[in-house]
Amino acid sequence: MPSTLLSPDSPARHRSQDLLEQFPELAEVPGFPQARILIEYVLGRRSGELDVSGRATEGTFVDAEAVVRLPHEVLIVDDGQGLQSRLLSEIVPVRTYNDRVDEARTVAEVADQASPIDDLAVFAPEAQEVWAIVNAPKATHALAETIAAIQAHVRTIIVIGRSDSMSRAVNKELARGFARVDVSPGVGKHRMIIGSRSLSSPSLPSFPRHSRIDHPATGPLQVRAHGACFSGVKSDEGSAALLTALAAESEPAEAESSETRLAEAGPGSPNSVLDLGCGNGWLLTAAMQVTAAKKGTGVDVSKSAVASARETAEANGLEVEAILADATDVQALTGADSSVRAGGHDLILLNPPFHQGTTIETDTAAGLMRTAAELLAPEGRVLTVYNSHLHYRETLERVIGPSEQVARTSKFTVVRSLRRG
Repeated sequence: MPSTLLSPDSPARHRSQDLLEQFPELAEVPGFPQARILIEYVLGRRSGELDVSGRATEGTFVDAEAVVRLPHEVLIVDDGQGLQSRLLSEIVPVRTYNDRVDEARTVAEVADQASPIDDLAVFAPEAQEVWAIVNAPKATHALAETIAAIQAHVRTIIVIGRSDSMSRAVNKELARGFARVDVSPGVGKHRMIIGSRSLSSPSLPSFPRHSRIDHPATGPLQVRAHGACFSGVKSDEGSAALLTALAAESEPAEAESSETRLAEAGPGSPNSVLDLGCGNGWLLTAAMQVTAAKKGTGVDVSKSAVASARETAEANGLEVEAILADATDVQALTGADSSVRAGGHDLILLNPPFHQGTTIETDTAAGLMRTAAELLAPEGRVLTVYNSHLHYRETLERVIGPSEQVARTSKFTVVRSLRRG
């Protein structure tokens, strides 16, 4: 595949190279190739050297006066490293949105010229020609919700990502809101899929999505999920295994029915449940029902997850506090304005992620365990579920305190940890 969208003698390519040479320290940072493609695309469109698909115009008439300042503004969605925002800010006004609060913090540090927005639902630009750049998410529903939120306000949406992860589903989602969908040439391992000519009557999906999850411990519960929320409206196997173990621990000795169990707190029943990494909120809601806890708190780094958790609880007649925060950063989580307190939580649930893209990583899990150790009340317990091959029990023992296996399935292990001392 070619290494650039532009020809060797292209004026836009020279301008692009001049710009990128001002930031030599960024060349080895992950995400730089995609940022470079976007710079070339914008400059190539402005010069009339590239058409909307990112291909050479090759003598086709281009109204130079009409394209010279395009776009007037760019919205960049989920720029994890901040490189796109930093570099594009040199040639066009940039606004940014990140679903993850940790990535939003990175963008603010790297691209302080860009203007962040907190909610795509309130995005209402004043510029006439606005383009959106969306970094291809793993979940199609995340892309669908982004397009639904911004389609009415932008002329063009550019979805950028690795070629091997850009499925036809991207084309289909763009076609719901745009009359034209183009696939750019591949540049290295990356490409763009571009929607333009926005439809006046688009067929866009609505969010959050609605469904039910049925588990023996609770019966069917309503679940709500926004597009970028992990596991969507489904229960992942790990959460189901954790809930089964929790229900077994919470069963009152003389309970005669499931109604009795839900109405009466069993021995050692917690006053509150704290879920670090709450996702769609189903596990938190189910845990409150199983234990008859009066208070539920969910923490997640994702705005979509926090909204989903709150709406899932409401759909089941419960109220929870859903906090947008990095649950591995205990100091930020327990700040002056937070209701989360060190030593103040008697049941903590952990279902830590273990993938970063396609790579197995355990740093996030270790961070969540450290946070749980700080937040656990003296008589409280932490229930952790994990893929059995990860062997987290020794870490839980070291970080939190005495730990024992309470359940195991063909894939998952559930461990109960008590506070040391």
